[in-house]
Amino acid sequence: MNDTPWRFYPISNPRAFEEVVDQITFAIRSGAFRPGQRLPLVEELSETMGVSRPTIGEAIRALSQAGVLVSQRGASGGVTVVSDNIPDTMIMRQPSGWREAALSELIEARRPIEMKLALLAGERATEADFAAMRYAIEQLSADPKADRLRRINYDHLFHYAMGRAAQSELLAYYQHQVLEQLYFSLREVVDDEKHVQGIVDLHEETLTALESRSPSRIEAAMDRHLRWMEDKVADSRRKPRKNAGSGDRRRALGPTSARARIGARRRGVPRLDAN
Repeated sequence: MNDTPWRFYPISNPRAFEEVVDQITFAIRSGAFRPGQRLPLVEELSETMGVSRPTIGEAIRALSQAGVLVSQRGASGGVTVVSDNIPDTMIMRQPSGWREAALSELIEARRPIEMKLALLAGERATEADFAAMRYAIEQLSADPKADRLRRINYDHLFHYAMGRAAQSELLAYYQHQVLEQLYFSLREVVDDEKHVQGIVDLHEETLTALESRSPSRIEAAMDRHLRWMEDKVADSRRKPRKNAGSGDRRRALGPTSARARIGARRRGVPRLDAN
């Protein structure tokens, strides 16, 4: 595990519950907290994020119901991570105060962010960082017939590990925002299990380049890595969609209001997004 301390940040907007969930899932996907490890105490999270303990508790309950965390009472209790496979119901579709970006915009923004992160990771990654990337590859290749959202999750887990290895908090957070939105949009593109081995091969090549710490090798590997998805997206835009009118498109990809999500939670459904 990367020894750099993880920092949570104050929250100051009406979507506090969603922001708490987002910060916790970001920390988990980045590898700061792996399955079997405990989160900071509720009191500490409340103080650090600047929100009430009930708000932290609500987020923990939602993540517990989603199978990501388990909470135990008592002196030996606490909140423990039990899964790094974050369900899509716990992923925030769009950053607070920002519109939903088009898939083409996300793909365009991803390239400079991830290219720089990769170069920094080549300089700064530790053996523990490389092990985290290897873990993500193993998870992806272990079950190529898993549902596509699980495949996307473990694809992204590799990129989160690379982002953490770069030791650049701001760039890693920008990467997180792009990947969160791509998670939903890629359902339209990565829907075939035959793609899994190609993604695994790209990750293997990228990891080998990072371990070499050669900037030219890293740039070449990342260019191939990013171009694979760019080409898939370009191909998907050229193909006519079947059985989906504009209304279907809006329902599939359009943002859900905070009020609707809060209503779902009050009915006992722990969702950040309801399609």
